[in-house]
Amino acid sequence: MNIILIGMKHSGKSSVGKTLSAMLDRKFFDIDEIIKTLFYKNYPKNKNVTQIFEIFKFLKEEKFRALEEKAFFSIKNVKNSVIAAAGGSILNENNFEFLKNSKIIIYLKTSIDTLKKRIFLNKKKSIFQDEKFLIKTFENREILYEKLADITIQTDDKDIQEIAFDTKNKIDQINHLKKIKTAQVETKYLYV
Repeated sequence: MNIILIGMKHSGKSSVGKTLSAMLDRKFFDIDEIIKTLFYKNYPKNKNVTQIFEIFKFLKEEKFRALEEKAFFSIKNVKNSVIAAAGGSILNENNFEFLKNSKIIIYLKTSIDTLKKRIFLNKKKSIFQDEKFLIKTFENREILYEKLADITIQTDDKDIQEIAFDTKNKIDQINHLKKIKTAQVETKYLYV
């Protein structure tokens, strides 16, 4: 089963994904890194464009989303991996359909105040340099993240290890419940 981490940019998907994949002894795929690789393949003269937000600005949204879709398509056959989705990947249903193998989607929920701190106080380079744009994007996406998620993990005031550990525990709980349901179904058929 693939574990897909979703959430806003700066919610910790890449860092948590790396830590979680190590905890679970699984491969890790970062959609942002795959997008970068595809970008450099398609635009080899633009090696000075190094950040995902710079690629977004260079391509504009429509071309960026197409490249993002190609990134998901490129890993369509992976199994038992941890995947950090790009923040806006939820805007395209195809992205998750490419991953036809069983999957569990985990929303790393980060409050708007925490996102502001991570972006503005730490002066992180981001597409979200305008606070109004950040808030509008957050409000538009939050409903989609919650709708897609099988599990929601609150990330505020937690470090990467803690978030990864909480995520692992939730996955373990779901796997345990699935085993119980499977055993109940098998037992039911034994008595029929």
